Amino acid sequence: MNKKGAILIAMLILAVSLSGCLRDGKKKAIPIELNTEDYNVLYIGHSFGRVFAETLEDYAIDSDFSNHSSLIEFSGGASGAPDALWEDEEHRKNIKAYLDTGEIDVLIMICCSIEFIENGLQSDAAIWNFTTYAVEKNPNIRIGLAMPWKDFPAEYENGTDYRNNTDVAFNAWMNLSSNLSSDFPTTNVFNFHHGAVMYQLRDMFEAGELKDDVEQLTGEKATSIFTDAKGHAGQIAIDTGALIWLHAVHGVEPMDMPIFERWNVDIRQIAHDVLFEQSQE
Repeated sequence: MNKKGAILIAMLILAVSLSGCLRDGKKKAIPIELNTEDYNVLYIGHSFGRVFAETLEDYAIDSDFSNHSSLIEFSGGASGAPDALWEDEEHRKNIKAYLDTGEIDVLIMICCSIEFIENGLQSDAAIWNFTTYAVEKNPNIRIGLAMPWKDFPAEYENGTDYRNNTDVAFNAWMNLSSNLSSDFPTTNVFNFHHGAVMYQLRDMFEAGELKDDVEQLTGEKATSIFTDAKGHAGQIAIDTGALIWLHAVHGVEPMDMPIFERWNVDIRQIAHDVLFEQSQE
């Protein structure tokens, strides 16, 4: 796949547009102090990451990380990309206030900035800006880069069409992460692709492998992969994707988690398979 195709995929991911996912991410008061005993994980970004950051707190507690705390600076759609957050004075101020405490252990950002798309998936200055500031405030902070899924899933004829070219975009995201790591050699930089869960679930749904859990591609949260045309995550996608986040942040293997009784399919195995596939790239 050529660079043009990769840019197209990134543009589709960036198109997590303002419609359908805008909520005011600026009303929450920023704490001056955070609990020094907590493992404070700050997610900054749009709705295709927020629900997993929220769910991660419960998952971490279930995995005996009882001191995990999820903190979120949210902005809907493209306004939640790193460059938009950096350029927005109020969001930047809020994020810096968290980092100024020196108690943020993990900072997670999500794809994709306009710069990343327009320069052929080569760089994202905002990610470097946030990382520089974060490391100055806490030299031991970890930096995570999350890759979401393409929106408007119903516009794709099938799972194969929906998934097409996404590996190219994630490979570019991994290269970006590698470059960041090189520029910050003493900082733990990691990346993960929770969006891959959506592609896997859709493939399984179309193959009839989720018939006891998923009634339709888009619909009610409890019985669908997506809840709306935009592509927000249904419950099975949230539960499975949160396992990817748990692995990324705390190193917990999905199969080490208890069985999820609410699902007939073993979502731990789905997450395990997604992680294994990514490890082969």
